[in-house]
Amino acid sequence: MHRSTQLQFQRLPPEAQRATVWRLAWSGLAPEQIAERIGWPAEQVRRAMHEEDMLTSQPPWPSRNEKIVANA
Repeated sequence: MHRSTQLQFQRLPPEAQRATVWRLAWSGLAPEQIAERIGWPAEQVRRAMHEEDMLTSQPPWPSRNEKIVANA
């Protein structure tokens, strides 16, 4: 990406940046390639993807163990 495109990406809201990172990942790009395109370090790309993945892997409802502890 050209520097102007990287700056445009960096001006996006955080949610739009995460969506863009995921779209690039789904297209088959490695974190290093995504980092090069958007102007972030590769570790920041990995961290953003990991944080997003952790948010979506937890269900919005309490687990059975949390319910048992709450009722005790």
